[in-house]
Amino acid sequence: ELNQKDLAMKTFSPRLRPLAVAILCSLIAPLVPALHAQTTATTDPVGFVTVALAANSDSYAFIPFKRTPAFAGAASGAINANVIPVTGTPFTANQFVYVQFTQPNRYYVFLNTGTKAGSYYTATGNTTNSVTIDPNGDDLSAAVLPGTTFQIIPYDTLGTIFPAGKGVDASAGNGVGVRQTEILIPDVTSPGVDLALPVSYYYNSNTTAPGAGWRKAGAGGTLADDDVLYPDQFFVVRNKAASAGNNLTFMGTVPMATLSTPVGTNAVSTSQDNAVALPIAANLTLSQSKLWESGAFLGSTGHGVGSRGDQILVFDNSILGRDKGSDFSYYYYTGSTSPGPGWRLAGASGVLANDDVVIKPGFGLVIRKKSTGPIVTSIWSVKPPYVP
Repeated sequence: ELNQKDLAMKTFSPRLRPLAVAILCSLIAPLVPALHAQTTATTDPVGFVTVALAANSDSYAFIPFKRTPAFAGAASGAINANVIPVTGTPFTANQFVYVQFTQPNRYYVFLNTGTKAGSYYTATGNTTNSVTIDPNGDDLSAAVLPGTTFQIIPYDTLGTIFPAGKGVDASAGNGVGVRQTEILIPDVTSPGVDLALPVSYYYNSNTTAPGAGWRKAGAGGTLADDDVLYPDQFFVVRNKAASAGNNLTFMGTVPMATLSTPVGTNAVSTSQDNAVALPIAANLTLSQSKLWESGAFLGSTGHGVGSRGDQILVFDNSILGRDKGSDFSYYYYTGSTSPGPGWRLAGASGVLANDDVVIKPGFGLVIRKKSTGPIVTSIWSVKPPYVP
């Protein structure tokens, strides 16, 4: 559902999750031309990356590219009643409003500059010279001012990432027993840790009404090709067959910006898991992540489980399995015991892990925030290493 994440952030935080965006790519191609006369003078590079989806295993993936923006420009005035004005008449009225079959895209506004740079908000409508967004409780009065630059970008969907079921094994029906590959979405609404993957999609190849296409478990009579895959959240591809597996190739535009995403605690005395995706167009180490420096990560005063603060849980696709726990756990040690402060891998407390890679293709990432009592949302901001 489009509002699933919105509900999650209202549960754990008053903010909409900002876009953690840029990409894990193996090739950066030449610059592409702008699509609209009012786009910015420079455009982002494009590239591709392939992720192996192992047979009879869960594979973690996130969308490493944004789709080509439908508009890139600047606000001509301050936001007013959630409406961002622009110069001229660059839009067709309601062109960003979803209509099944005739207008299959849903759009978000990504803020490039201003006090909330790196955040994104769903577009809910537009006139010929303005776009209306859902702020989801955010106060944007000081964030969107004259000259604030932004892009309007179509969300990726099951149909754009897996067109006609490409990259997955098709299912011959809706029953659980005949589903060959499922796309599982993390739980972003429940408090606690080790959360389930409650939302499941599968590609039904049966051509009887409503026809071949993606279906959501529990709603097999409705096509779900247009259901959104959020740009800052990983998903899990569960291949049930013991065959050779598949490859998933992403292609698109690499955003070139400082990235921000919130991580939150919950209001009870338990820790909170945050399923995040921070795609970067290069492998990212713990020291490069700036997670500790951003203030979004609670350090650990000791190495024992009881004295640890926040943790990073990493899921590695090269380690096969279904419904498995995390493969690696990291924490940031703030003490002075040799070799001094820095990142540590659980089980290897005497060795610095600052250079360990935590962002790359085939990794899933969960930040487990230790409870601090009341709800607290911290912002993780990092500049990709390839951005000047």
